[in-house]
Amino acid sequence: MMPFYRQVASTTKLRMLVYNGDTDPDLNSFRAENWTAALGFKPTQPWRPWTVDGCLRMGGYVTRYEEQRFDFLTIRGSGHMVPEFKPAQAFEFLRAWLADEDYKPYVKGCKQPNL
Repeated sequence: MMPFYRQVASTTKLRMLVYNGDTDPDLNSFRAENWTAALGFKPTQPWRPWTVDGCLRMGGYVTRYEEQRFDFLTIRGSGHMVPEFKPAQAFEFLRAWLADEDYKPYVKGCKQPNL
């Protein structure tokens, strides 16, 4: 699969998203993160938390590569079926990705979400 992702990144303007639940026993998130890093893309946003509400409600972690055309995203506390286990987080990351928006960051000291 690596050659496919590299080809898509180098020959198209398509955006790509690889995601998984961080408690998925089938697809370990550490292996997935190492796999995406091994693609050789330059990170534009290093590994950072993302939230559902722009404040406290943790969604997971994200790394963005190649001017935000390739994202690797984890969903905290989710298993293999992310929409089943974490529907709010699944909705929010898909909404942001489809709208080509940044994933809402964690803001230290935030008391009220940006809804």
